[in-house]
Amino acid sequence: MGNTNFEPSVLKKTYQFYLNITNCLNNFPKRKRYTLGEKIDNSVLALIEIISLANVQIRTMREPIVHNASAKCELIKILIRVGFDLSLINNHQYLDLEKQIQEIGKMIGGWIKFLRAQ
Repeated sequence: MGNTNFEPSVLKKTYQFYLNITNCLNNFPKRKRYTLGEKIDNSVLALIEIISLANVQIRTMREPIVHNASAKCELIKILIRVGFDLSLINNHQYLDLEKQIQEIGKMIGGWIKFLRAQ
C-alpha cells in the first residue's frame, strides 16, 4: 500500500459512498443542509483525505492515521443515524448508506489488523 499509484479498495468504496450520500444531502431541507448536511459532507471528505494520506505514508507511521480514519467512520455512522432519526434520510436510503459505511468500517478495521500483524 506504500505505492502512491495504488488505490486501495477502501478508498474506492469511500469515494462511491460520497457520491451516494451527496444525492441524499441535496434533498435535505435548507435549514439542515447547511448544518447537519454540511457536517456529513465534510466528514466524508475528511475520511477520503485521511485514507489517501494513510495510503502514501510510510508503514511505521500508518497505524495512527488509519485509527483516525476509523474514528471518522464512526462519526459518520452517528451523523447518518441522526439524519434518519430526524426524517431527513428515508428508510431505503438509510439502509443503503448504513450498509456502505459498515463495509468501509470493516475494511478499515481489517487494515488496522494487518498493520498490527506486521
